Amino acid sequence: MTEKSWSEILSEHSPELAELLEKDSQFMAADSALPAWIKYLMAMQMDAIFNKPAGVRYYGQRARALGASKAQVIEAIQMVRMFAGRPAMVNAAEALRDES
Repeated sequence: MTEKSWSEILSEHSPELAELLEKDSQFMAADSALPAWIKYLMAMQMDAIFNKPAGVRYYGQRARALGASKAQVIEAIQMVRMFAGRPAMVNAAEALRDES
């Protein structure tokens, strides 16, 4: 039996928060004033700053799948280093890890 994800647990205990999460996901995945791939790069940067390597990998892979080039991911990592320092840059490197 697989362990429930945080979002499944939250959904069981708070349908209101689960609904907000779904709306957030829909917003993030949609092109609007910002293309979705840029939103995913921004989320990747935030997860790097907050030391969430699994999120960095996920958002980096989503950004690439939606059209971000490797050079754009690297530039986003450079921006993380400029504003959040070396530890965040190390975390952000997870976005370049190949899917396995």
